[in-house]
Amino acid sequence: MSEDANRPSQRLARVSARTGKPLPDGPAGQKAGGPANSAVFQAAERAAEFFDHLRTHYRETRRTSVEIPARIKLLLENGSVYDAGRATVRNISPSGALLTNVRLPRACFPVAPFKFEILMEGGDYEGIGLEAVPVRFEHAHGGVGVKFAEIFVTA
Repeated sequence: MSEDANRPSQRLARVSARTGKPLPDGPAGQKAGGPANSAVFQAAERAAEFFDHLRTHYRETRRTSVEIPARIKLLLENGSVYDAGRATVRNISPSGALLTNVRLPRACFPVAPFKFEILMEGGDYEGIGLEAVPVRFEHAHGGVGVKFAEIFVTA
């Protein structure tokens, strides 16, 4: 590995998280806002993507806290079952859920793209099934956040 790979990247200027404008002092006390930097920041100010990291991200819909036992299957793209086990649906919304206490015999997720088949058990949710894709892993709860692709009911 080269020396450059271990060295921190050089910063051209600092930007205010509140306003998105360059701060007066650049690296090593240099003044920011020279002709090149000024043009870059002016273009960035007009781009919505520039401020995307500053906005608070909200969920598509509000989640409701629940505790629903569920049977799960991990399905590969070709439809084959990679593993099957149990989990607890910890919170749910019309667009997704958080699965916690995921227990699988293989104790791992596949490297290849996969989706979940979730069959909820208990109370009002008995027989409701979901196909969902993983969107984030929750290490603190031993689980995974999923986004629904399809909802079905079993007899």
